[in-house]
Amino acid sequence: MQPRRRALIAAFAASPMALLGGCSLFGDDEEEVAEAQAVLERRREPVENVGRVEVGRTRNGFAVSAYGVAPTTGFSQPILSLRRDGSLALDGFLEFDFLALAPDPGLAMPRGQIAARRIRADRVLKPDELQGARGLRIFALRNASSFEF
Repeated sequence: MQPRRRALIAAFAASPMALLGGCSLFGDDEEEVAEAQAVLERRREPVENVGRVEVGRTRNGFAVSAYGVAPTTGFSQPILSLRRDGSLALDGFLEFDFLALAPDPGLAMPRGQIAARRIRADRVLKPDELQGARGLRIFALRNASSFEF
């Protein structure tokens, strides 16, 4: 086997191992690590308002979708976070906070048009999580929306 061909085969064989080991063949990972840590340090904030709530049946439970508007452009990774660890409110509703990851403060994101700030959060609920619930209530910064069963 030619030495050049042997070197190419060795390089290709070693490249997946280097990637699996956390090494990058294309440069320094310190920037990527710093960027990931900056994202983790940002907090989720309530979206500005919640509009409609949809509930659909799945094979293993229910799918909940909440549609809302974020305070500015750049909000991402929306979630529906259970209030009171999933305990029902006094009126029998299961309550959630509609939260999203705020953009990096250094970016000074513009407020933008409503169409650019629309956001949707989804959550799958098992039937036992809804046991005894009269409905769902989802809270945003300025309002709340309910879905009664």
